[in-house]
Amino acid sequence: MTAPDDTFPTLRDLACELGQVQIQWSFLEGEMRRQLAAAERRTLRGPIISHWRVYAQRLSEDQPAMAEHLGAVERVARTRNLLAHGIELASANPRKNATAFVVCVDTDGATRTLTIDEIRGLSEEIDRVRRSILFGPHAG
Repeated sequence: MTAPDDTFPTLRDLACELGQVQIQWSFLEGEMRRQLAAAERRTLRGPIISHWRVYAQRLSEDQPAMAEHLGAVERVARTRNLLAHGIELASANPRKNATAFVVCVDTDGATRTLTIDEIRGLSEEIDRVRRSILFGPHAG
């Protein structure tokens, strides 16, 4: 991402992309809530994804495509959780041709570096996953 004045991503640009991930995640959780409400499940305490996971596993017994949706949600959840709970370092140097990135620490202590482009891609993938569960075989 190069700005017109030949600067490179700033920490503000990086923060914006991190915020986009969180916004897309909230939209995905909103769809999960909608589906749980449509299935006449009462509002339950705890993470929405946990309740939706049980719902999706149950549906996948009759609708094999639902297992694919669940797998897609789990894949984006893992990286989203790293960004939501594990950022140890954020770096950007807008005066050098260096990309902005974050370093996250996973629950097992392993570190993972995510560039601004990877974070942007995650945001887009979360949106694709939301649309896939919205228009999946259970919709209607």
